[in-house]
Amino acid sequence: MLCQFYFKNFNSYRDETILDLQAANIEEFSDSLIPSPGDNFPSLLPASVIFGPNAGGKSNALAALSYLISRVLTPIISSTNYVNPFGMLLQKYSPFLFDKDSKSSPTEFEISFRTSTAQYQYYLSILSDEVKEESLSYIKIPCKRRRSTFLFERANSQIELGTALKKANTQNVSSSIPYLSFLSINYNFSEINDIINWFKNCCVINFGISNYDHQFSSFLEDEVLKPNILELLSCMDIPIDDYEIQEELSGDGSKKRRVITTHIVNGQAYQLDARDESEGTLKILSALPGVVFSLATGGLLLIDELDAKLHPQLLKFLLKLYTNPALNTSHAQIIFTCHDLSIMKNDILRRDEIWFAAQNKDSASTLWSLYDIQDENGVRVKNTAAYDKQYLSGRYGADPYLKRMLNWGDLNG
Repeated sequence: MLCQFYFKNFNSYRDETILDLQAANIEEFSDSLIPSPGDNFPSLLPASVIFGPNAGGKSNALAALSYLISRVLTPIISSTNYVNPFGMLLQKYSPFLFDKDSKSSPTEFEISFRTSTAQYQYYLSILSDEVKEESLSYIKIPCKRRRSTFLFERANSQIELGTALKKANTQNVSSSIPYLSFLSINYNFSEINDIINWFKNCCVINFGISNYDHQFSSFLEDEVLKPNILELLSCMDIPIDDYEIQEELSGDGSKKRRVITTHIVNGQAYQLDARDESEGTLKILSALPGVVFSLATGGLLLIDELDAKLHPQLLKFLLKLYTNPALNTSHAQIIFTCHDLSIMKNDILRRDEIWFAAQNKDSASTLWSLYDIQDENGVRVKNTAAYDKQYLSGRYGADPYLKRMLNWGDLNG
């Protein structure tokens, strides 16, 4: 489970930025939280939703976390037989470009996450595609005191090891590969295996990749997941009764896979190429594998613009799969960006589950939660407030520019 993610100097984000999934000490929906494994650990949020104007930085916040995940996994995918079913690719990024100092400064990431045996803290600093600094430590679960155990620390080519990793090689490690990935490829340390398994259970759904067949068909042979996918389709009243993969040869001799859906109408079965389904159905088909996989493994699911082409009731249904502990028995988490204010309600989300992203006067993105907002007297937004109406009025800082649009209309009549 993700506890906290810190990053700096990534795309539109210049300054230190934190996405925190550690639950605040507030009462609303306390039964939906992922329980703490002991007094020394906070409960965790099952969901976080990022709102904000276009070009405010919502997607870049998810991209930063996606980049760290793929940066760790890409060397492992290239060097082993492990196949990432979501086609997660290492995407390019840039440091913050509207600042002279940022262009030549490293990009930093730090992530804290929890498994059944430990809570880990991992730090990675990159400059010009080379690893400049890296460190890893953990706290055992359960524990009487939050005593951190050092695993390794890296500064350029110098690597210092903790006792658990003392047999590992520290010489001639490529500057382009994280040492965490190097350890996973070359050794069988239990702590490293535990960490990499957590990264492998992270799902990144990128709707910018229009190859729905690839995203959906990779799960079709899994007879364990398929009944769950069909059940969810039925619960959402999407009339797909079955699906299958068909393979055909392309002109260049390569095999092409197609998803074929089955609809039963008046007792008669009809088959459609998935590309003939509606765009909303295709959105669901490409998202459900990640939903089912994360719920089954207790993994983390990242989705940009989940609400696009999706009925509000379907969006609420998907969110409920994570916030209802009776359904989310493996303690999965979902983080997604959204414009649909139908879920920005005090009867759907906690204040610390609602986040905002927007650019400041320096054109740098900032990220903050609804729970962080306080008035001049230090009073926080109440959990009885109409979050959506106050957001549209610009009271939360991530002004969706409606006022300026109205003013522009008045001026240009």
